[in-house]
Amino acid sequence: MLRLVAVLQLIFLAPLTDGACFPALFNFGDSTSDSGGIHATFPQQIPAEFPPYGDTFPGKPSGKYSDGRLLIDFLSESIGLPFLHSAMSSVDSDFRHGANFATAGATVQPVVYYSPFPLPIQLLQFLKFQKDVIALRSDPDTKPFLLKRIPEIETFNKSLYVIGIGGNDFMRGYSRGESIEEVRESTLPEVAKGLILAIRALYQAGARYVILQDIEPIGCLPFLLTLIHQGEKKPEMDEYGCMPAYNEAASSFNGLVKEMVHDLRQELPELHVHFLSAYDIRMELARNGSAYGFEFYTKACCGVPSEFNHHLAVNCGKWLVINNVTVAAEKCDDPNKYFIWDGVHNTDNGNRFLAQRILTGDYFDTPFPELTQDCDLEPLSM
Repeated sequence: MLRLVAVLQLIFLAPLTDGACFPALFNFGDSTSDSGGIHATFPQQIPAEFPPYGDTFPGKPSGKYSDGRLLIDFLSESIGLPFLHSAMSSVDSDFRHGANFATAGATVQPVVYYSPFPLPIQLLQFLKFQKDVIALRSDPDTKPFLLKRIPEIETFNKSLYVIGIGGNDFMRGYSRGESIEEVRESTLPEVAKGLILAIRALYQAGARYVILQDIEPIGCLPFLLTLIHQGEKKPEMDEYGCMPAYNEAASSFNGLVKEMVHDLRQELPELHVHFLSAYDIRMELARNGSAYGFEFYTKACCGVPSEFNHHLAVNCGKWLVINNVTVAAEKCDDPNKYFIWDGVHNTDNGNRFLAQRILTGDYFDTPFPELTQDCDLEPLSM
């Protein structure tokens, strides 16, 4: 019992070292931040295991849905941490500085879309991870080589936790033919509640610094643009080449979650939860992409040549014979000119742009000095 009390004191009472940055990062999400989880679970089954994924960085496929690095990679780099290993990966993984529980296709709701690891399962995996770390750190017989690969117990209280998930909950509904109103009524309230429950669970486990990322303007994604345009009724389009009704649904959801985060903050004053508006960054880019060096915002770099450079049946790097015609999804000449890589996920350059804007601190709903001031932020690599 005394040992348990001592462990809990380490987790909940350890302060951040003055002037120090976060010692670790724990991430929860979907394919936009999956660093190899779904690859480790279902090897040789996912597009990101094959070229041209990873062409820009590291020069070969790494199980990440991009031509290069993910947003979570750039955030890790900026606070001086190595790229996160997936919690699913066992060989040569080093978890001293955190772990990535994200998997491609994951949802907030406890349903199977493309991944059997929705957010509630990711949280259970984290709690098991934490329990195992505490057990190993509390056992005097634990081998030194194991201790070198896991975080200190007090790290859980001082770490940064990032949650970026929910887009697939929208896509699941739209892919099944549900209308915007049906998705709003049947899906979004439960997704919002699920996100808040996740933050509560992390808080109870010792988390004190949390970034909750909102839903992007999905009406600008080549995947959804292609899906909806195949229907009988053509959607309304705005001057940026996006579908405003679908963006408004995402924006409305973000407003609901933001209000719930505000209420949670009042209830748990020790919780530093920051609502990140990636939606605003993306819309800023849609309005003025050329000013940031992007020529294409609603067209995929890697895809079948078309209005949106995307085909629902042909993944990036693949080909298929349709009506006796070979249809191939090939990489563009210069990914740096594109924000979207494969119809859903960002290019390396797109993720770098997002990270740069986030690290200004201007897109959090409340100031986040522990990140933007206390951290000696590293410049993002090219």
